[in-house]
Amino acid sequence: MSEPIAGKFLLEILTKGMYSNPMHVYREYIQNSSDSIDRAIESGILQATEAEIHIFIDDKERNIVIRDNGLGIPLDIAKTKLMNVGASDKDGVTERGFRGIGRLGGLAYAEKVQFITSAVGDSAKTIMTCDCVRMQQLLQKSNTETSDIMETFKAISTFEEEPEEAGKHYFEVRLIGVPRESGLLDENDAIRYLAETAPIDFDSQQFVQARKIREHFIEKGFPITCYKILRGARRKPIYKLYSRSMSTGKQERTKTKDYVRDVEFVYQEALDGSPLYIGWIAITDFSGSISDEAVQGIRFRKGNILVGDNSTFAKFFPLSALEASRANKCFAGEIHVLHNDLVPNSQRDDFEPSAVYNEMKKALSEWAGRINKKYRRGTSEATSALRNLTKLNEEQRELEKKIDSGAITSDEKREQIAERLEKIARTREKDEKTVRKALERGTFDDERKEAVEKALSQAETATKKVTALNTKIVNAGYATKNDLPSSYSRDERKLYQRIISVIDTYFTDDPKTAEALREKIKSELSVKKK
Repeated sequence: MSEPIAGKFLLEILTKGMYSNPMHVYREYIQNSSDSIDRAIESGILQATEAEIHIFIDDKERNIVIRDNGLGIPLDIAKTKLMNVGASDKDGVTERGFRGIGRLGGLAYAEKVQFITSAVGDSAKTIMTCDCVRMQQLLQKSNTETSDIMETFKAISTFEEEPEEAGKHYFEVRLIGVPRESGLLDENDAIRYLAETAPIDFDSQQFVQARKIREHFIEKGFPITCYKILRGARRKPIYKLYSRSMSTGKQERTKTKDYVRDVEFVYQEALDGSPLYIGWIAITDFSGSISDEAVQGIRFRKGNILVGDNSTFAKFFPLSALEASRANKCFAGEIHVLHNDLVPNSQRDDFEPSAVYNEMKKALSEWAGRINKKYRRGTSEATSALRNLTKLNEEQRELEKKIDSGAITSDEKREQIAERLEKIARTREKDEKTVRKALERGTFDDERKEAVEKALSQAETATKKVTALNTKIVNAGYATKNDLPSSYSRDERKLYQRIISVIDTYFTDDPKTAEALREKIKSELSVKKK
């Protein structure tokens, strides 16, 4: 009886089949580099301040290089370790990667992949080259040259040793001949992906709340582990994309900016007493959905690496699927998962099911319900009412100017203006109550209180003017009275007035057109023809 084998097509599953997005290849290599750096720091051969990961994308030559100055792999075990598939000596708890398959991802997106490494004390470096074109040939169904996964992996892999300085320690991945259609060579897209995903720091100059977040996490005993990831020949650092303001709304007419006024923290322990998660959310005006998907949504992170995407947290809001999605898009923030039993799945798009995961889901659902009620509904309603107050006060001032400058051209126009003033007064009363209640609840921070109190004061002044304005509307004579020269008869003037009245009625929803027609007719009749 023959022995069971692991078929060669597993190699296809572990490369291209594992990741729905080619960009995930960057995440896997960065994850491995982060673990290698941690080991180098623990062993004392690297200072944390010297640790770095360098990414170089050569679009012209279609090559990508990712290099870290971590522990590296010693010469005597490098070949064995690099040939391992689905086997890793990582503990799966303190280290981010542990399945031993992440480095295979690049084989699906290059003509050739090289793994180059050296460890302290070795006088040579190991170079493993994987022929990805050959791999695709061997994985054809009609090809019978190999049958199992290890036989196929060995057939595409070659090893070399070259001299190296004994003090060098690093691991380098080279993707050679990357297809342009993969998107991996678009440096801006790649950097944006890493800015969302990689275990990097905030840009303190762009995001003023960065320091407060760092200090809170340190105070609680869970400092955020960050790595220096540098891009290109200029070695520019990559940062998370959070900033002091966030755009909301997708259409030009509804776009606005919500400023990050503060941050709120959340922390929870599991039933076994172990830390479950710690996180933060940005406190903004919550005027609508955040339009920048790079910062939109509350996000999960484990080891400061993204788990899922900007929509993964949505299911924790105790709302319908559609409303939960909308709610999550109004928030920006991070939940850093702490419990050892909360393990990202193999594709890192969610967590493995477990009793602890169910605990986290219950606790976060309750928290999501609270922040949705407190901020998204409460703050956004108050902010909207405040903006409306300002607009209504300005609209009343414009209405008063129109009355004074002869906007009443007919009884119909008089009614329109009176109705508009009544609507302004009614809406303002409602919005004023909303703003005052929010002010009493402490919804507005100190930075905005002055603006809020000013808007309320202006609203009070505007409300006091309503009665006088109504009287002015009732007593105002027709502005058309002096439109025509004195040579026109009384009957002709009445006919002109009827025409203007019809125009005002017909163009009720388009006062600018009504005014333009009036001016055109007035101009045409300014000189009476005999």
